[in-house]
Parts: sequence; C-alpha cells; structure tokens
Amino acid sequence: MAGMHWLRFCAATSFVVMAFAATAAPPVPVPIPADEPDYPVDAVHELLVAEFAVQRGDTEVALAIYNKIAREYRDPAVARRAVETAIRARAFGPALDASALLLELDPDANLAREIIASLLANEGPLEKSRVTVAGLLQRSKDPAALLIQMSNFFAKYPDKVAVLEATKGLVQPYSKLPESHYAIGVAALLAEQTDLALTEARAAAAARPGWPQAAILEVQILRKAEPARVIPHYQEFLAKYPDSREVRQQLGRELAGERRNAEARDQFRAAEKLAPTEPQAAYAIGLLSLQLEDWADAEVAFQRAIDHGFRDPGAAYLGLGAAAEGQKRYEDAISWYRRVESSDWMRAQLKIATLIAKQNGLAAGREYLQKIDPRTTEDRIQMIQVEAQLLRDAKAWKDTYDLLDRSVKEYPDSFELLYDRAMAADRINRLDVVEQDLRRVIKMKPDYAHAYNALGYTLAEKTNRLTEAKALIDQALKLSPDDPFIIDSLGWVHYRLGNIDEAVKHLQAAYNARPDPEIAAHLGEVLWKAGKHDEAQKIWRTALNENPDHEVLLAVIQKFKP
Repeated sequence: MAGMHWLRFCAATSFVVMAFAATAAPPVPVPIPADEPDYPVDAVHELLVAEFAVQRGDTEVALAIYNKIAREYRDPAVARRAVETAIRARAFGPALDASALLLELDPDANLAREIIASLLANEGPLEKSRVTVAGLLQRSKDPAALLIQMSNFFAKYPDKVAVLEATKGLVQPYSKLPESHYAIGVAALLAEQTDLALTEARAAAAARPGWPQAAILEVQILRKAEPARVIPHYQEFLAKYPDSREVRQQLGRELAGERRNAEARDQFRAAEKLAPTEPQAAYAIGLLSLQLEDWADAEVAFQRAIDHGFRDPGAAYLGLGAAAEGQKRYEDAISWYRRVESSDWMRAQLKIATLIAKQNGLAAGREYLQKIDPRTTEDRIQMIQVEAQLLRDAKAWKDTYDLLDRSVKEYPDSFELLYDRAMAADRINRLDVVEQDLRRVIKMKPDYAHAYNALGYTLAEKTNRLTEAKALIDQALKLSPDDPFIIDSLGWVHYRLGNIDEAVKHLQAAYNARPDPEIAAHLGEVLWKAGKHDEAQKIWRTALNENPDHEVLLAVIQKFKP
C-alpha cells in the first residue's frame, strides 16, 4: 500500500468506514489533485484514523492529524480536508488555522480566503481581528504566504484607513520580507494613499528584483495616477525579466483591453512557451485569434487548452464552435456546441438554433428554439431575444415587434426585452413606443449607457428635438466614454445641428476605434457634405468591400451617387 495516495485509499475503504459508522453522515468527497504526493504506509494509516475520527465526530483528533500531515507533506488537498472538517463541525478557531495553512500551500485557494475574511468579520471589531491575524502569522511556518493575502483577510472591513494602520502593525515583525512592503502597498492603495502605495510597491520590487507581484501592484497604482504608463511599465519590466510569465499575461490582457489584439496574442504566445502545458494562455490565444478572425489558429489553440486540462471545457468548446462557424463549417460548429454543458449550455443551444436557421431556414431555427427547455427565467428571455434576432435577420420587422410585444407583457420587468422592443418599434416607425420603452429602461437601469444613446440617436435622426438628443448622448458618453457607437451618435447629432467640423472629428474618432459599416456610412455622408467627396467615397468603398449587403451603407451610397 506504500505510495498509494490517501484519498484513493480512503475512497477504496469507505464501505468499511460506513459499516462502523452507520448512523454518521457520509464523508464529503475530496477532489484528488493531479500532483498528489505519495504517502508511506504510516501516513496512510494516520489519515485513515482521521477519517474514522470524522465519522465518530471526534473533530479534534481528525484536525490534529490532517494539519500534521498537510504540513509535513505540503499537500493542499489534506489542508482543504481540514478546513472542510472544521467548518462542518463549526470549530471556527481551527477553521482559521486550517485555512491559513491551506493558503500557505495553495495561494490560489479562494475557499480559504473567503473563510478567513468571513470569520474575522464575525469576530467584530478590527482590533480583535488584528490580534487573531497576528496569531496566525506567528504560528505559520511561511508567514510570507499570509502577508501577501493580508488585504483579503480584512476585505469585509469598510474603514480602509484603519485596515492600513492595522496592516502596518502586523507586518512590523516581518519587515525584512518583501511581502511586508507588498501588504502595506495593497492596503495603502485600498485606502487611496497613492504615494505610500507606490513607495511600498517599489520597496517590494527593490527587495526582490524581478518579482511579478510587485510589478503588478505598481501597475494597479499607476492605473489611477498615470494610466498611460501601464503598458510601458510592463514592457520595461519584461525587457529586464523576459521569463516572467505572470507579467507577460498581464501585459497581454492590457493590450487586449486596448484592442491591440495581435500584440496581445504575441504576449500570450510567449507566456505559453514559458509553461507549455498551462492551459490558460492557450485559451487566451484562442479568444484573441477569434477577434483577429484567424479561425484556424483559434481552433488549434482551443484544442491545446482542452488537451492541457482547461478548467472550463465548455468555454473552449464554444470557442471551437465559433472558429468552425467563422470558416462556414456549420455542421462542425453545431457538433462542438452540442458538447457544451454547465453554465454555457443555454448559450450553446441558442447558437445551434441560429445555425439551423442559417442552414435550413427561419422555420427550422424557430422550431429548434421552441424545443429547448429553459432552466431559468433568464434562459427564457435569452431564447426570446434569439428568436427575435432570427426574425430580424429575415427582415420580418412586424413579426419581430409582435414577438417582443407579447414577451414584454409576459416579462414586464425585463429591461432587455423592453430595449429590444424599442429597437423593433423603430423599424416599424412606432416612435411613441421607442421613446416610452427607452425612458422606462433608463428609469430601471440609470447607468445603462446604450439606452441613453439609442434614445438620443433616435431623436437626432427622426425628430427636431436636437438639444434633447445631444443631452442624452452626452449622458451616455459620461457612462461609457470610449464606446465608438456612442461617439458616432455624438458626431451624428453635431451633423444634424449643423456643426460639420465637430461632426467630422467625432465620426472619424469613432471610425478609427471601430470601422463599423454604419459608422462608415455616417462619416462618409458628413465628409461628402463637407465637400470631401474623394475621402467619402474611399471610406464607403472600404466598408462596402467587407460588408457588401449592409443596408445603411448601401442606402447612403445610393443617396449621394453622382
């Protein structure tokens, strides 16, 4: 039996445990990690004794064994078992100790962070929690692992300045550790003491050159003070420490956020080379390749992510389906979507319905939709939205409106359906419904920028209420300042107000951010009115090459056809 993992051994002998403890609750199954250690016979025996102790309700004996073995063999699975055992027994002091040990062994253990934060908050005053955390640090064999988690421990305390002061005191005995500077830096950032946060982040970096966490903390601080320095800071760090996988992935995320997708993908490729079997980088490459419409590369990347054990295979199957769909291999796409389960199941089913409609017609797509059994109200609303989109694709404008009109009566509190009905009403020239629904959406969701934008654009396009339209679009822009469609609306209302130069400025900015065919149509029209006919035609030609059937684009080209 030597070398056999204790969890497998306990699973194999669970019938024996149950025979001797028929009235006890069954043990909670514990997942077996891929990197499980092998245990000698003596350790396996001790762990089996702990399992029997759990069945007898002898939590103290069980926890003593679990903690001893977890510390000796550095096994987070055993520490996790200790946490679960302590929580089930409502032994909150031991639960704190076991959670701290689990964080030492597995810094990504969300369970442990949440338990510590909740138990500390339940203790009441911050000072009492400070004393408790000081004890955890003193008893820990690796206090650095806990120092780096300090902000999570006090997450439920609202007075961040008081938390900062408590953190300063707690780290004092460990001031030579880089993690002590990191802990103060994070606490200072949360307390909005930017100068102190930056000083401590740089002290952490100086104490441990090349430490990714210090670089990432400095970027979090710079994001508030000097956002333009975020990407250059990561680039400078990587010039010195090119093998930092964590920072490469962070830089990739920043570049993706700036829509610099090709550069972002390069960073994730470099990160993947540093850890070829780590699936997260492969998944990110797949997503970025979809954005770049590099369908073949996306397929290969998503498949790599699955092969390397990506934690959410359903999301990867969705990516594989999208890649096949991009290549018009619709049967392959449907096959991938059918493999999706868990939280992405409904999304996959809706994609299948859309593809069936594309292949076999509107009626076939709607028939598939109607056979789906929604699990929640949200699922049902999504089904209605997809059916409405199928009708829109078929240019069945009145049918689209009628479907959404019935659905709003069934789900009157769904702002999504109200918004969609407003868009459908616009198609059949029911301006009264457009305005009524969008104003209701704004009342329900006052931070929903698209509702302000849609109403503002509609008023600018179809009425002379231009001052009111501009005020709505300005509000949308405050809520979402970088949205190219809202910037397009701002340009369009300036055009309707006669401010041609302002209109060109905003429409050009919108088009540069996102060369959408409708934005191209608007920009071309305003350029034409400004007498820049060649520029207008160039914009239209470029957009038409990629969107030959776009109605708004075709209509404006026809309108100004020489």
